[in-house]
Amino acid sequence: MADYSTISYEVDGPVATITLNRPDKYNAINRTMAAELLAVFRRVRDEDGVSVVVLAGAGRAFCTGGDLDIFPSLADHTAALNWLAHEGYEIGKAIELCEKVVIAKVHGHCLAGGLELALMCDLVYATDSARFGATEINMGLLPGWGGTVRIARAMPLHRAREVIYSGRKDYTARDFYEMGLLTRVFEADRFEERFAETVANIAGKKAIALRMGKEVLARSLETPSLDTALALERNAIQWLNHAPDIQAAMAMFRENPDALVKSQRAANVDSDQKA
Repeated sequence: MADYSTISYEVDGPVATITLNRPDKYNAINRTMAAELLAVFRRVRDEDGVSVVVLAGAGRAFCTGGDLDIFPSLADHTAALNWLAHEGYEIGKAIELCEKVVIAKVHGHCLAGGLELALMCDLVYATDSARFGATEINMGLLPGWGGTVRIARAMPLHRAREVIYSGRKDYTARDFYEMGLLTRVFEADRFEERFAETVANIAGKKAIALRMGKEVLARSLETPSLDTALALERNAIQWLNHAPDIQAAMAMFRENPDALVKSQRAANVDSDQKA
């Protein structure tokens, strides 16, 4: 963790946790944090054995957006363009291409650039006491790290418009869940427990299947053709079928068909008990 000054990074088995660590600034993003986020998401992509990445915030907030210390430098046209096209774009691409399931763990305020970071993630879980908003329009601006675009893909368009146009910072987690943005909302007094259970469940799946699922889900949205998307899915499944550990399991089941039936029954029972 000494590698970074504005974030912390920990690996525990199949789960890596990246924590925004400027609690005195409500985890506002400065240039150092932007550089460290880019570096750490490129680093975790290559961590063998890690299949899930949790993005969290230290202290009382997830993230309240860009640090106000940055704004004077953005008066320079080139510096402002670079902040959007370099830092913002590249962090979003690093999360997208991370090849792990990236889960935002949101508590406290998640505003402006903080909301944009959450939107970059694959899943967003929040405590019911969290507060959300895109406040950039109050300064005559728009979200510039992909927020205007990603929010329109994360919820019905007429609701996304309200979030962007209103500049509100008091949307509750329940508001955003009902609007379609959040994956799930947990009660504050059980948030840690429920979140840990959710992460453990996902991390317990085969890393290669999670990676392939993330890629197929993302790439299928880039083509207007359903048949092309279905071909992507078929090819992914065939690729997974030929992974060494899957082939070993298939060979076992071919030799002992009853083992497949017993395995499926055991999986169903385990799933029912967890439900």
